[in-house]
This record gives sequence, structure tokens and C-alpha cells, in this order.
Amino acid sequence: MVATKNGVRPYTIQRRRVVLIFSQPEYEGIRIEARLDVDLRTFLDLQQLAGASDADSESLRAAFTMFGDEILDTWNLQDDDGTVLTPDAEGFLSLPPSLGTAILGAWSEAATTAGEASASA
Repeated sequence: MVATKNGVRPYTIQRRRVVLIFSQPEYEGIRIEARLDVDLRTFLDLQQLAGASDADSESLRAAFTMFGDEILDTWNLQDDDGTVLTPDAEGFLSLPPSLGTAILGAWSEAATTAGEASASA
């Protein structure tokens, strides 16, 4: 039985996940799964690091590292030499800048849209 307080059962927060599917021809076939509902601290830290108008390379590195370690779950990416890229900070930091920023942007948009279970970028 679930404990109650004043006869009211606690509300359980359902943490959503997202599948990012890219429709741009250069990213066709990429499939990325990530945690969508992170805690506000992580979300705000990531937004501050990645979105600052005066973001330096260390702030961007921190944002990409945070995304890779705390949000990214799985993907189907490999390098052009066939090396499978791990879905973590190390793998994320090995991406071309345009792809890394596209992924972060698509996730950020999905994270701020209520009710979305998947997103296309």
C-alpha cells in the first residue's frame, strides 16, 4: 500500500524518454535515444553552458560532456572507419561540431515541449 499524507496519495512523476530522428539528408538514419525529463538543475546547467552568448570552448565542452554522460542513452552511430561510437561523453565529444550541436538543439527543443515522446529535427 502506498503511504498517504492527509489521505492523499503521492503523485509519481513519470520521466519521459525521447527518440531523436533526423530528417536532414546528411543525418538520415540517425536514431538517438535520450532521457527527456532530467532534473531542473541539470537542464538549467546545460542550457547555461550551451546557450551563453559568450560561451567559451570550456563551457561548450562541459555542456557536451554533461549531455553525453547524463542524458544520452543509446544511438546507432559509428565513425567513417567503422569504429562504433559509445553513447557517452567520450563518443559525443568525438562527433563533428555540426552534428553535436544539432543533437543538443533537438534534445533541448524536445525537453521544453510538453507531452512529446519523440522528436524529429
